Amino acid sequence: MNYPDFFDRISPIIMLDTLAQLLGAFPDGKTTYNYIDMVKLAGHSCPTVAGAWIMCDLGLKELFGDDIPARGNIKIEMAGALDEGVTGVIAQCLSLITGAANEGGFKGLGPAYARNNRLFFGCDISGEIRLTRLDTNQSTTLSYDPSTIPFHPQMRPLMQKAGQGTLTAEERAFFADEWQNRVKKILTQTDQWTQMVTIA
Repeated sequence: MNYPDFFDRISPIIMLDTLAQLLGAFPDGKTTYNYIDMVKLAGHSCPTVAGAWIMCDLGLKELFGDDIPARGNIKIEMAGALDEGVTGVIAQCLSLITGAANEGGFKGLGPAYARNNRLFFGCDISGEIRLTRLDTNQSTTLSYDPSTIPFHPQMRPLMQKAGQGTLTAEERAFFADEWQNRVKKILTQTDQWTQMVTIA
């Protein structure tokens, strides 16, 4: 499988999934997620998917510090409605890592290991998303704005042509390269993450 090599340079997120441990999927419960996993889920790599990765990574570090975050022990609240803008895409990406799902998620074994009713939309929160540890009720609220790393100026007219299906082969190659170049800058220039993400 071919993909941009910077995908492999993004530090993974390691989770402890006691359900996966119980059911024998991962004997020690440790599950490693890489950016490529989120790309596969979304079907593409873009600033929104990159932002979901960054907010998830920073949010989990806020809640768990140096400890391995517990998958399934996290509630996610989204300010936007499910069908609003990119809210649903971000929610899917966060669900992949945290295990938090809406009412359609895994309902548990008896009272334990549930993943459902842990993802909510249209919430009255002070940011874009809020992550809450269910064992301590500690929360962190995050918002993401990648405008500090703008698109190449030629991208706007090319995006219109892409939507119309009229890109030439040369334009298509340039478009793909510049699209991933911006994502690369967003993800690899970690010193700018604090400029892109507000944490409360």
